Amino acid sequence: MAAFMPAAGPAAKARSGTAGRPSRTIDRVNIQLLSDLHLESNPYFKATPLPGADLLVLAGDIGSYQRGSLLGSLGIEDFGLARFSPLPVAQGGAGWPTPVLFVPGNHEYDGLDFEQADARLRDTCRRLGLIWLERESVVLAGVRFVGCTLWTDFDALTARQAAASPAQADSITLAEQLKAREKAFRAANFYLKKNHALRQGQPMLAEAMREESLKSQAWLRRALAQPFDGPTVAVTHFAPSLLSADPRYGIAPGTAGFCNSLDELLPLARLWLHGHLHCPNDYVKHGCRVVANPLGYARKGEQEAFRPSLCIALKP
Repeated sequence: MAAFMPAAGPAAKARSGTAGRPSRTIDRVNIQLLSDLHLESNPYFKATPLPGADLLVLAGDIGSYQRGSLLGSLGIEDFGLARFSPLPVAQGGAGWPTPVLFVPGNHEYDGLDFEQADARLRDTCRRLGLIWLERESVVLAGVRFVGCTLWTDFDALTARQAAASPAQADSITLAEQLKAREKAFRAANFYLKKNHALRQGQPMLAEAMREESLKSQAWLRRALAQPFDGPTVAVTHFAPSLLSADPRYGIAPGTAGFCNSLDELLPLARLWLHGHLHCPNDYVKHGCRVVANPLGYARKGEQEAFRPSLCIALKP
């Protein structure tokens, strides 16, 4: 098992950009993965550090402050992240025994100004000793972690159609692409009009989310393309592939609000961890293992599929 430095001092010592060589040889890294805890409706949830885990990855939607948030009513101002702090209890932390990597989800921004929430999340991670992984890379024990929220471009269904019939891909007209995207926008905005972030006082709806996704995708492509002599783990909140789609709902315009069609990037990572969909995933495509372990909502019966003891072993 790889030995890790505590994250408290913190991630600054571990962070090294997107390129470099592993500092030492390791046998394996054991990763605990959690996402979609939605502490705003489940504020008393307590995760347990897994024996043998070397680090914890939080893949977004941990806690938020939209109307009705129990975190807000309880005066909890740290998005629920303090319970995962590796800092000693005497220093205001929780004494979590491993480094903790955090990628924000979409809901962390709900009810808040987007830029202000981003700065607040970043500062909260710094204060609590968590490793902020939004459009950032870090090397821990010879493993490169590349992370971003990713968002979605709402084009996954058009890309799926092209992949299903490559010979006819060029015949998909711009009008057809825009029509499919508009359907995906409408499906997403039905929900986003209820819970959304703000930018200059205006709701951030699907169109603005797409712009964030294009920025994230450009960053992620550059980061994954950087040479690295060791395994790479991608961490995103939104899913990279339609293979992660929730089987309860099938493939519909709304699916493009949860999944991207970035399967061509999968070979650039050994492991891809994500959240957002409230269904577990564990599959391999193009040599990349894709895993999600969301808690989800108890009222929808989603927590029955949650795997509290999931520990992902990554070997060099």
